[in-house]
Amino acid sequence: MSYNEMDLNLIKVFLAVYEHRSILLASKKLFISQPAVTKSIKRLEDYLGGKLFIRTPHGVVPTKEGEEFNNACYNSMRILNNGINKFSSLSNLNEGNLNIGSSSTIIRKILLNFIEKFNKKYPNIVISITDANSEKLVRYVKNNVTDLAILNLPIKDVENFHVTPIFETHDCFIASTSFEKDYIDKDSLKNETIIVQKRPSSNRDYFEKMCIENNVEIKPSFEIGSFGLITDFVEKNMGIAYTIKEFVLDDVKNGRIKILNTNFISKSRQIAAITSNVTVNSFACERFIDELKKEFNKN
Repeated sequence: MSYNEMDLNLIKVFLAVYEHRSILLASKKLFISQPAVTKSIKRLEDYLGGKLFIRTPHGVVPTKEGEEFNNACYNSMRILNNGINKFSSLSNLNEGNLNIGSSSTIIRKILLNFIEKFNKKYPNIVISITDANSEKLVRYVKNNVTDLAILNLPIKDVENFHVTPIFETHDCFIASTSFEKDYIDKDSLKNETIIVQKRPSSNRDYFEKMCIENNVEIKPSFEIGSFGLITDFVEKNMGIAYTIKEFVLDDVKNGRIKILNTNFISKSRQIAAITSNVTVNSFACERFIDELKKEFNKN
């Protein structure tokens, strides 16, 4: 015997009769006829194999078995109501958790102000942030360690993810303001001290891909893990670096570094939000991505 085989509306009728101890009052509460209530109770009793109520001149009285059945139904309905309320609370973002993966650079340069706005709008959503490189972030989303990751495209195994482009970026070469040139020819790059990001790095992979497309062969002098440290090295005129233009505009404005003109051809890229295509996003995750798109589409 299983609830899957039973019309669950019969439970609703039973609970109304138990509450009011009356077929008449139960029918009024449920907006159905008295015969329909009586028929429903009979169907339920037949299914269970025993009497739930005893008729009296003043209404109905639950049997001992009816009392036990009511306790079980009441507890089940309470759990169901809690589930409904929980779902409603989550869907309205009155509570929930959001696990975001990204690089510290993207967080500082792109996401921080947006996360501040999102947190003020949805203060009951607990936000957890994981800082990692693109290779790890892809693995974290695939293994459900994070709900989403925000990273530079392209990525490997893109077919395993839902990809939502957020922000277009452009690459450039940067140098110290004391660097003697304002223009760097791609053919002379092999003679320069080049600073690159340490592997694993999607930026490093993309730079090497662009070098191949530009038919340029470069041997780096410095390999640095931190994006911020690359800018520090460049500021001290320890070499020139290939980086994301939008991430260094403040440093250019403040006179720390300068952007070099060049005939080295670079293609624009996208920063995107990725989620697994085999799991369903939480309400918080969906809202975060939707508002992220709105935020950057208006800029």
